[in-house]
Amino acid sequence: MYYFSQALIAIFLFSAQTTWLELFSFGGVTPDLILVWVVYCAVRCSRAGGIGAGIVLGLVQDGLSGGVLGVNTLSKGLIAYFFSTLKDKFYVEGVIPIGIFLILSSIFDGLVFYFSIGTILKGEVTSRFLYQLLPVYSIYNALIGPFMFVVLDKIGAWLQPKTPNSYMGMTR
Repeated sequence: MYYFSQALIAIFLFSAQTTWLELFSFGGVTPDLILVWVVYCAVRCSRAGGIGAGIVLGLVQDGLSGGVLGVNTLSKGLIAYFFSTLKDKFYVEGVIPIGIFLILSSIFDGLVFYFSIGTILKGEVTSRFLYQLLPVYSIYNALIGPFMFVVLDKIGAWLQPKTPNSYMGMTR
């Protein structure tokens, strides 16, 4: 049931990201719900679960983007690794720590995109991306993120069994 619910949440986030989220763009920038979900999984799940979620969701996002394959996988996987390691050293509850984690992850995600396009692929990315779009992207994710964390925590609590298992701990 747990993996099924996680897959449904991911499908909902991908469909929201690719369809109606454009209605809420600010200056041509939309929040990255998948990035918020990866940070959520890295902070709330086990280390392996967070990293696995980052890699799988990055691969799916690369496949759906139609762009360069591997950029989202690299950035989401590294973000999940970093924050799943960092969660044990910091208290990640409340709006401010979650916002800071999301600002840092958004900046890292944008820089991986910028440097991979600019160096490896010899593409051209304007400086407007770094100085105008990346800060708006980071702040937008930091504003949306704590709300998503609350909603995802409520969904997680709703999916937990309500009654304790009476057979738990019994041996022959």
